Amino acid sequence: MAKPVTPEGAGVAGGVEAIYAEVRRLAGGGVVVAPPELTEVAPGIVSVAVRTPTLPPAAHTACYVVGSGQVLAIDPGSPYPDQQGALAAAVGARGQLVAVVLTHHHGDHIGGAVALAAAHDAPIWAHAATAAALPQVAVARNLDDGEVVEVGGRALRAVFTPGHAEGHLCFRDEASAAVIAGDMVAGLGTILIDPSGGHMATYLASLEKLLAAGTSALLPAHGPAIVDGPAKLREYLAHRRMREARVAAALSDAPQSAAALCAVAYADTPAFLWPLAERSLLAHLVKLVEDGAAVAEGRAWRKVS
Repeated sequence: MAKPVTPEGAGVAGGVEAIYAEVRRLAGGGVVVAPPELTEVAPGIVSVAVRTPTLPPAAHTACYVVGSGQVLAIDPGSPYPDQQGALAAAVGARGQLVAVVLTHHHGDHIGGAVALAAAHDAPIWAHAATAAALPQVAVARNLDDGEVVEVGGRALRAVFTPGHAEGHLCFRDEASAAVIAGDMVAGLGTILIDPSGGHMATYLASLEKLLAAGTSALLPAHGPAIVDGPAKLREYLAHRRMREARVAAALSDAPQSAAALCAVAYADTPAFLWPLAERSLLAHLVKLVEDGAAVAEGRAWRKVS
């Protein structure tokens, strides 16, 4: 992934996780806590939704269990012991766990990785950039773009899709073309591209890469399976380009703060989500600066004269 040209002032006190926590507080409760259940979402692939401290309106992260007899578990994200125990039992019901696999390093995807690996005496696999972001996690195998892993009658091809996170991987089932998509898309809620660890131009290129790869269904980390994967990818590309155009249109000859630009470019977004929207706006501004369409002046931005 290209190194982000992060504008001055793009940092957040307490990090983006502090914004997540505040959005969860403002969004309120209403989360239904149920025991994790196995749901078949594609041939040889089941989903186990576990409760995680993720971004509302989502409240769960799907752990995908691939294969039968011998299995992989992708993104066991729950840090909660009750969810971890139920997930370990659900995985065991499918067969011997060969490895825990991570799409990327964010907490709502790796929160239960060590616990599940320990419960089944299994290794953890991830991209090298994800391993580097998780020094506290022993990653036994680095997975590279194009690498094929065969397990329990399934063959998964790793697809390197950075942008949301530097080491992000998707996994394409070679037989069905279904793609375990991590945080490339969401079946519930949205995907945040934060300039502290993400890069908008790289993310858009990764969406295009998935589209070109020949995708059928998309199996996201949050929300239900997306049957028409190509349509969802095109929708995401169109939405991000629309938002970039709004950010560009909000720029003027006079430098403006991110907050002022957000109020215009994200006027269609509920105000309590503006702290998150501002992070996405900063990612768009980084891209506009890189494209030569905007200029950063300290903590303000203006259009190119």
